[in-house]
Amino acid sequence: MSAPASSIPALPAARVSVLDCVRRGQPTVNALAEVLGITDNAVRLQLSALERDGLLRRRGVRRSGKAGQPAAEYELTELGESALSRAYQPVLTRLVAALGERFDARTLRSLFADAGRRLSRDTNPAPSGSLANRAQACAALIESLGGSATIEGTRTRQVVIGAACPLAAAVRAEPMSCAIVESLLAEHA
Repeated sequence: MSAPASSIPALPAARVSVLDCVRRGQPTVNALAEVLGITDNAVRLQLSALERDGLLRRRGVRRSGKAGQPAAEYELTELGESALSRAYQPVLTRLVAALGERFDARTLRSLFADAGRRLSRDTNPAPSGSLANRAQACAALIESLGGSATIEGTRTRQVVIGAACPLAAAVRAEPMSCAIVESLLAEHA
């Protein structure tokens, strides 16, 4: 699975520019260098970092008919598209608020719990091993979604303490949306 959009680190402006140019139809090193006014080596450096982070992938090659290697073409991954979008938070917030106005609490909790279970299926498999390892994996999952969590406990009891909710804006709009993360963690633990 690709990493959730919320786990995308803030990108340097140069990488955002490369992503945007690829999205606009400039898929090769030479085309990017020309449009961005930088060297092909500078482009390759940015492309390498974007590929490593899962934001771009090679989709094939473009043959020009000239001597030399064919030009690799790049495309955005789903994660790359997400990195450029600023719509997810406001859309999610308005959606959960609209759902909260239309459904009773029981139906709403069931709907959000189902969303958490579906999200769990898209994440890495549930960890095995000690209670401490499973608690650590749950905290890491919260952090991968953009939240913050710590672990407290003993060998027989571990508590994952959230310091920042990855769905904070949605929870403010509809507190029951917290069931998404609760269900995700229950499935993951």
